[in-house]
Amino acid sequence: MNTLRRIDRKTSDADAMRILQDSLYGTLATVNEDGSPYCVPMSHVVWNGALYFHCARAGQKLENVRRDARAFYSCVLDVQILGPEFSMKYSSCAVEGRVAIVTDEAEREGAMRALCEKYCAGHVDTPAYHRTMGVMPAVVMLRMSLDEICGKANKGKLSD
Repeated sequence: MNTLRRIDRKTSDADAMRILQDSLYGTLATVNEDGSPYCVPMSHVVWNGALYFHCARAGQKLENVRRDARAFYSCVLDVQILGPEFSMKYSSCAVEGRVAIVTDEAEREGAMRALCEKYCAGHVDTPAYHRTMGVMPAVVMLRMSLDEICGKANKGKLSD
């Protein structure tokens, strides 16, 4: 990953991980066959030291991952527009890594449970959760390694 131009906005690795864990969604970029980027918004969870996503069994994202595992993920948290300064406060995180299709059933189910706990904690182990888990054969779980992670934040200056 390239060095930040605004090094004064670099966060600690712990803060970068917190941003990644707490953000509700981000954008996953993979590489198309012609080398062009393919970006798609995704919900995610950090679990067992990796980033996990779920998706359907077919599509451009899976074609790209099967051909070239390299990927980039970015997410943003704590956005506040500071109109009078023509600026904004934010915290962001960028991750470089490799995406793999999870084939181990225990890992697939664990990652899906972690996703459900992140987004719908009060509904885990309910009938709706069990119905969701019943469609796991139709779901692909992806695991992205956290090879490089970088956080950036502009704490901004609020107007008087």
